[in-house]
Amino acid sequence: MIDTIKNLIVTVFSVLVGYFAPLKDIVFVIFFVFLLNMIFGLIAGVGVQGEKFNLKKFFRCVGETLVFYVVVLSIYVVGEKMGNPDGAVQCISGVVYAIIYFYSVNILRNANKLLPNCKTIHFLYFLLSFEVIKKIPYLAKFQEKKDEVAEEINKQED
Repeated sequence: MIDTIKNLIVTVFSVLVGYFAPLKDIVFVIFFVFLLNMIFGLIAGVGVQGEKFNLKKFFRCVGETLVFYVVVLSIYVVGEKMGNPDGAVQCISGVVYAIIYFYSVNILRNANKLLPNCKTIHFLYFLLSFEVIKKIPYLAKFQEKKDEVAEEINKQED
């Protein structure tokens, strides 16, 4: 019975890996950016700010990454079932670039804490945090509204 369950799990896993094979590079990119974010955040928090390792913070980061995977894989399934896998991959690329942008800002913020005298990191953080926003109108609008939305959510929770 246990061997049957193991075989079933291996078979299902193999089928899923085969189905999502076109996304292997995208899955790696999300993992790589997640890993960099986690390492820089850990070193900045524990090493520079003297924080203790926060398991809750770690699992929140893992949870966010899992949500990104679900979003990306869901877009692919929908696009592929609608007969447009190329369109799905194009849509996924936009999602992944957004993930890379926000994680990169966070990585550079933590790198600033690690190397406060490094002008290059300071400049890159400034460039991504403030100048890129000016070139992407929806991003600027999002940055303006996100604080208002957060306040609304906090009011609803109270």
